[in-house]
Amino acid sequence: MIRVTIAIALTITAITASHVAAGENPAQRICPVTQKPLATVAHPVRVQVEGFTFLVADEASRAAAMESSPSALFAALAKNGDAAEPVSQACPIMGNRINLGLAVQKDGYRVYLCCKGCAKRVQNNWDATLRTLRDQADVGDPENLPAM
Repeated sequence: MIRVTIAIALTITAITASHVAAGENPAQRICPVTQKPLATVAHPVRVQVEGFTFLVADEASRAAAMESSPSALFAALAKNGDAAEPVSQACPIMGNRINLGLAVQKDGYRVYLCCKGCAKRVQNNWDATLRTLRDQADVGDPENLPAM
């Protein structure tokens, strides 16, 4: 993993697409509910909250996560240096298909982008970016996104 800091708490991270394709969350190491390392869990459970997904240790942790406040869950992820993945496959800035090798991470969220040009816009409009991704998750992704 290669990291280049672009702002105080924003990081652009290059990751391999194979992690994402395998259904793993390369940005997450710890269950935000139990604080248990996910590497020690046989079958982590995926949870979706407000348009973002992350892993928890087991079904009991999933139930606890669903009863927790979303801000507490994302804060727990951020505290551990982890991040939730967006459900949407569209860049929140341009609407193009995302590049799985380019992401910005902050406050327990990981946001994928279509190009490096979108990183500065995300940095300047973080809250609006999260709202866009939540909205995209609510309506579903468009079938035919513009090519990059």
